[in-house]
Amino acid sequence: MNVIEYLESIKNEAVSLTLGSYDGLHSGHVLLLNELKKISAQSGTASLVISFYPHPRKVIDRDYDMHLLNTREEKITIINSLGIDHIHFINFTKDFASTGYSEFYRDYIFSVLKVKNIIAGTNHHFGRNRKGDSSLLSDLCSEYSVNLISVPPVSYENETVSSTRIRRSLAEGNVEDASKMLGYDYFVSGKIIRGRGIGSKIGFPTANLDTFDLEKVIPGKGVYFTSLTIKDQDHYAVTNIGQNPTVGGSGINIESHIIDAGADLYGETVKISFLKRMRDEVKFPSENELAKALRNDVVRAREMVNAAESKR
Repeated sequence: MNVIEYLESIKNEAVSLTLGSYDGLHSGHVLLLNELKKISAQSGTASLVISFYPHPRKVIDRDYDMHLLNTREEKITIINSLGIDHIHFINFTKDFASTGYSEFYRDYIFSVLKVKNIIAGTNHHFGRNRKGDSSLLSDLCSEYSVNLISVPPVSYENETVSSTRIRRSLAEGNVEDASKMLGYDYFVSGKIIRGRGIGSKIGFPTANLDTFDLEKVIPGKGVYFTSLTIKDQDHYAVTNIGQNPTVGGSGINIESHIIDAGADLYGETVKISFLKRMRDEVKFPSENELAKALRNDVVRAREMVNAAESKR
């Protein structure tokens, strides 16, 4: 897949395209991108995804604490895995946000590209204050002799799948529902840094993720059954997200105790996939009580590992 810096570079190539923020690349997005790939093949055109960077909400509402489901690099990787030909990121600025809906498609899309097909969700909105909708897009496509293919939303438990809904599930610690809507286990990635060493002191050494510049959604506080990918190898773990109240911690920490592995991971880059929420974070009366709870967590995690492996 080509990451296109300037749309003019493919101005002579007939394209089918879809446009959106595509945060999370959830099951609804995948349905739409698969339709894009199919229509492109049928019409002999290249498939093009146009997205935005940074995320529009980060620019429009600077006071909103916006965290992402995917980084820009993750988005590129996932879209590439779906067999799309090109992706282009529009630099989303305050000035760009003031672009009207018809001006956007006429000046940024139709005046530059040889567009044959546009694939859009039935709830697609675009332009200043998101005033453009499917009906207005249909009118614009008719004006420019472009085929518009509408794709209905995907539902999970009788409610439309959306990035906002997935963020809400993660904030509540409901990683299982979030992963079902995404179509893959939600994950965060980063480097392992040195902690205070308290886990090792009580017999449960942990890999501490650097969260300083983490732009992704962090699931709600609690203890999770997770999988850590390190150097292309997967390890099951018990991961705590929270403030470590028993030992006087502060801030939000992500600490993983790897089951049946004791390697020093300091400085390594890891990917933590969240499989199941095990319990709330609790302030225990002593470190001994904390260690006892962690032993129970590991026992439960091993049972989950055995259950997962028995299904293979």
